[in-house]
Formats: sequence, structure tokens, C-alpha cells
Amino acid sequence: MPPGPLLLLVVVGIHGLLVGVVSADEDEVQQGGSFKLPVWAPKVPESQEERREHFRALEAKDLMRHRRVMRQVPALMSNTSTFELPMRSALNIANVGMYIVVVRIGTPALPYSLALDTANDLTWINCRLRRRKGKHPGRPHVPPTATTMSIDEGGNGRPPVKVIKNWYRPALSSSWRRFRCSQRACGELPYTTCQAPNQNTSCTYIQQMQDGTITSGIYGQEKATVAVSDGTMSKLPGLVLGCSTFEKGVAVDSHDGVLSLGNSPSSFGITAAKRFAARFSFCLLATSSGRNASSYLTFGPNPAVQGTGTMETPLVYNPYLQVAYGARFTTVFIGGQPLDIPPEVWDETISHAGVILDTGTSLTGLVPAVYDPVTAALDRHLAHLGRIEVKGFDYCYNWTFAGDGVDPAHNVSIPSFTIEMERGARLEPDAKSIVMPEVSPGVACLGFRRMEQGPMIIGNVLMQEHIWEIDHVSEMLRFRKDSCLDHQQLSKNATSASSSSSPAAHHAA
Repeated sequence: MPPGPLLLLVVVGIHGLLVGVVSADEDEVQQGGSFKLPVWAPKVPESQEERREHFRALEAKDLMRHRRVMRQVPALMSNTSTFELPMRSALNIANVGMYIVVVRIGTPALPYSLALDTANDLTWINCRLRRRKGKHPGRPHVPPTATTMSIDEGGNGRPPVKVIKNWYRPALSSSWRRFRCSQRACGELPYTTCQAPNQNTSCTYIQQMQDGTITSGIYGQEKATVAVSDGTMSKLPGLVLGCSTFEKGVAVDSHDGVLSLGNSPSSFGITAAKRFAARFSFCLLATSSGRNASSYLTFGPNPAVQGTGTMETPLVYNPYLQVAYGARFTTVFIGGQPLDIPPEVWDETISHAGVILDTGTSLTGLVPAVYDPVTAALDRHLAHLGRIEVKGFDYCYNWTFAGDGVDPAHNVSIPSFTIEMERGARLEPDAKSIVMPEVSPGVACLGFRRMEQGPMIIGNVLMQEHIWEIDHVSEMLRFRKDSCLDHQQLSKNATSASSSSSPAAHHAA
């Protein structure tokens, strides 16, 4: 595939309406151009009670997501330029530990806050359809207000979360084209529910997770608007979009939808990468970053990836979970010492083995053969602090952890943590990615959870403060340490466009 322009998506905070409209007269993206948009990271609430609720919600979300992932795994024994979008963490907004990207969709183009998801093949936005009896489903009646209430039927006693939605309305977008059940393209899309090839019937879908989280609606094709490197606004066509008329679950009301980057022809990531050198990269800000700090999601060659310390390892497409990306791990070192881990747990060719990267999951999930030696080695350095129980975490300590991992007053020095991969690539996360500071005031917890079976999941806490690149041409995964704060290469027009989607503007609306 010839190198193409680089595409970058913006991520911002997720509650509140977004402001700003892009006019409909932009040209489509051409080879040789570039564009970029910012990204924001999740934050942790400050008050003691809000922190407890935040981490309970985070663990619940991870568990639900893992159940969905496992449903997709067969049972055991059976180029030259770029564009960018800003990203932001949503921990302080939605208590779900997601990174949020703002993408301008439709004609005229409006901004929507979408959760960044590298292990999903369905891009969807909460949507309101003009009712057409017998042709497609409508949304249940919602009072004429932008505020909705999240649905939480888990019996955990938490109050519903108030959020402000930005609704997508296909009837108001001249670039929306719905798919019909009779079209071949409909049959090739995931989760379709068409009963018969009726020319007048919309191509419907339903995505249902094992925990009960559901989104359903109709499929269509749309365009996104991006600011390219020369300062002009251009259209990115051919995007498969789920117009969701029903959502249910703990996290679905915390954003306007999901931006899929998974390995599937229908995902936004693959559609955009085809036009932009078949690669994309993202940089995950630390959750401790300031509220207004932003990073980026980039499609196309990204010079920032090639900085000092860049690691490279073969990209793994798990045959049992084809939508996800991963790498072949070989060894885990703690304090410079290799752990005794059976090599077969890293082998993605074995069902329920291997490792995937998942920006939609917070905590890193490990099977017992890895989890037990990892937590035992770390616990040896922390056990003297005194264990404390926190729901959703196995190893928590009575310790105020500042984040650098060194506390002489309490005789604590968190050891180095290294994951070695094929071809010698080494991921060496900082202490705050290994031990999560201030899970509640005065309490720190190990940032891992036990999984009874794989594939194992590297979550966004372990991935933070690194640039990650998925390169489909060379089939390589590249990464390196980075603060994710020093790549604001927007043109004046792009800066102006993205500023209207800033967290402040989003919240004020």
C-alpha cells in the first residue's frame, strides 16, 4: 500500500454538549495531506467518597468488558503525511477510566465525544431517527432536554450519573447513507440482525455484552471532517457508523459513543488507516495530567514515534480474538529478576493464551500463571505497610503513594518492572502504572487483576505515558516512553477547530 496522509483524531472530555459546526463545503481528504486533533485522559476525583465510587466503577467496567471479550473467544477444547485528533482521559468525568476522542461527524460536521477502543469493531453514536414505520427502529421517547440519566441496574446502590448528550440526527446530515438489508455490505457487517433481504428495510444491528450492556440501531455510511496540515478542512469518507437508538449499561451514558480502532474492515481505525499509510498511533496521557492537558490520535506516519528509545516488536493478530491487536511477550522482570512463567501462556496460537492491548480496559488482567508470581514479587516490597481491603482489588496497602515509587519514610522502593517481547523490545512502565496511588485517601493498590483464562489484557493504566503505533504494512508494534504533552503540531485552522471542542467549551455548552 502506498504511503498516505496522516490522520489524527481529537479526544476531549465527555460530559456536556459540544459546540462548533464545520461547514459542508470541504474537499475530501487527498493523498499527501495531513491532519491532527488532541486527546484527553481520565482523571480521579478528589473527594474520598467519589474516589471510592470511581474505583468501584472502574473495576466493574473492566469486569464487564472482560466478559464481553471472552464471549468472542471459542470455548477451550473446541506514509508520508499525517492527521491527528486530540485525546483526553475521562476518569474525572465518567468514573470509567476511558480515553476520549472528539470526532466531527456528518455534513454539516458536529463534534461527538467517543471512547477510544482498540478492541472493538463497531463505531457508534447515540442517535435520533426520524420515525418511518416498518423501515427502521426509533428511539424510545426522551423528554426534550439534553440531560439523560445513566442506566444502572446492578443493584449496587450507586445513584444514576447525570450526563449531557450530543445526539446524532441522520436526517440533518446530507452525507448520511443508510445500509439496507438487501445490500451485500450489510451482510458483511458485524452484529447484523436483518431477517430478510428487504430493499426498504434498514440494516439493523445489536451488540450485546455478557454483562447485559447493549447498543442497537441501524448501520449507515458517513463522513468525518478533519483539519489537514495545510490548514484546510477535509472530508474523510466511507466510515461505517452505527446510529444507536438504544443503549444500556454502566458506561454507555458517559459518552456519545465509541470510536473503534479494532482489526476489522468495518472499524474506523482500519477505514482511516487505508487512506493514511496503513498505520495509526496514539499517546496516552497520565491520569494525573492537568484537566486541560491533551494528547493525540494520529493516522499515518508519525515522526514522534521514531524518537529516542523507540521499541519495535512484531504485531500479533490473535486468531481467537481477531478484532484485537497484541504482541508476543517472552519474560517479565521485577527488580531485574526474571519470573518463573510457563512460555505457553504467551502463545496466541493456543486458545485462551496470548496478550492483547486494550485502551478500553483500565487494569491489566493476567492469568494465574502470570498474576501469582507478579503480585507475589511486588507484595514482598509492600507487605510491611499493612494490607487493607478495597472492593475490586486484591492487593491494597495503607500507604500514601506520591507516584514516584520511592518512600524512605516507609521503607518502600517499588522495584523496576519490565516486560520483554520478541526481538528484545522492552516495556518499562513507571511506578504509578504498577501501583495505583490514592485509590482512596491513604490507600494504594496494585494495578493488576486476576483472570481465570486469557487472552491477557494490557490495560490503559500500564500503557499510559507511552506512544503506541500499529503498523499494518510492516506488521509491527512500536512504542516508546513519552509524556504525550509535546506534540501540538496543529495549524492555525486546526487549532481553531479543535479549540471549539476543548473541555471548557464542551462543559460550558
